Amino acid sequence: MIQINTEVIKKLNPCNEPWQKWLINYPDFDGDIVEFLELEKVKPHDKIWVAVRLMPRFLVEVFAIDCAVTSASASAATSAYASAYASASAASAAYASASASSEYAVYTAAYTVASTSTSATSLQERENQVDALIMLCEDL
Repeated sequence: MIQINTEVIKKLNPCNEPWQKWLINYPDFDGDIVEFLELEKVKPHDKIWVAVRLMPRFLVEVFAIDCAVTSASASAATSAYASAYASASAASAAYASASASSEYAVYTAAYTVASTSTSATSLQERENQVDALIMLCEDL
């Protein structure tokens, strides 16, 4: 099982605001990835950001596919925007992989696909994505 604590999160170089909230709410947290994904005071967006950087590559790929399929079944306008954004980001990630590791490109693409939800339902969609991550990680 993937263990997460303050030291692990710090090594990921999070943005200042989520990092400060982490230090206020969970400075002594030391648990597995599923316990992390179930924390109440961490935004779904931040949970996804951490998870796709720590999960094994094959699970990140499964998660990216799940997000893409879910996005495709959303409303036409939202789906078109999400697909265009994800495609552009995936192309950017592929370009970046020419000079960086392919692992980084996979994680970037997965995170981008997961974070493309727009509209009033985006928070609910991210919460659904966190639930999908929990199901993927339960047997690690």
